[in-house]
Amino acid sequence: MIDFKRLAQLRPTFAILSRLVDYPTTDTFSATTRQQLVADRALAQATRKQLLGLFDQLAAPTYLEQQTNYAQLFEMNRRYTLYMSYYKMTDSRERGTVLAKLKMLYEMFGVAETTSELSDYLPLLLDFLACGDYLDDPRRVDLQLALSVIEDGTYNLLANAAADSDHPYIKLIQMTRDIIGSCVKAEVKTDA
Repeated sequence: MIDFKRLAQLRPTFAILSRLVDYPTTDTFSATTRQQLVADRALAQATRKQLLGLFDQLAAPTYLEQQTNYAQLFEMNRRYTLYMSYYKMTDSRERGTVLAKLKMLYEMFGVAETTSELSDYLPLLLDFLACGDYLDDPRRVDLQLALSVIEDGTYNLLANAAADSDHPYIKLIQMTRDIIGSCVKAEVKTDA
């Protein structure tokens, strides 16, 4: 069950995570982005501190080195992809259905894709959670699809990345997964 109150609190966090997990640009590790993290009260102090530590690690290399590190990890390595449904479905018809459903979900909540990335691209999913107009929408339970795709994809990415678990980007993916998990409440079964 989705905790919509928590999901709403984390919208600014999702926007930041979307930028950090995506291919680095000159603005990715800017002082403004860092200050947004410092000011993010939706995160527990320990989580914010850990995220700031990862931010600083990823920001330390030169811009060219940032891009090279990212490309070597996610674009030149077949084991780690940010296309979340790829791990379970590779290039099957089932994956095509999930991609189409995600695209429809984005449109349903007023988010137009302005990128050439597939709809299961983790930064795009996070950006949707940050920008989608779903808070008072009765169809908001449909967001479970996006959360499930992120949960499944990050689980498989992290399982594949056990050997690189100390890499700052892999730690960032783990933190992203944990933050998404904080938006899901376990359903309590009652005996009727």
